[in-house]
Amino acid sequence: MDDDFFSGEKPMTDAEQEDMNEELKEWIKETHTKVKEKENDQKSNQQPTGFCAICEDNKAKYVCQRCKKSVCSSCYFQMVGLCKNCVEKETADKWQGKKPDWEKLLGVKWVE
Repeated sequence: MDDDFFSGEKPMTDAEQEDMNEELKEWIKETHTKVKEKENDQKSNQQPTGFCAICEDNKAKYVCQRCKKSVCSSCYFQMVGLCKNCVEKETADKWQGKKPDWEKLLGVKWVE
């Protein structure tokens, strides 16, 4: 390699190289996080299509925030944004077809 290419520059010390490596690692981590956030934003804008992925009987009206499946209103808990497959079975059974006393459960006045 031509020595004139690096003329006037000193070689990097080990400490400088370590700092540069740490900065590079941080940049990679930040970039990876931004890409994941963008993917999640795109998924959250997903529109329901076809019939419910759970019961297969009703037209899909919602998209589960966890599994991203298109589901009908009977198989979806709008309050938490999850389908009944993504909510614990015990909780889903308790909530299914019932209107909870949100004021009592949450400790705040519920306004509809």
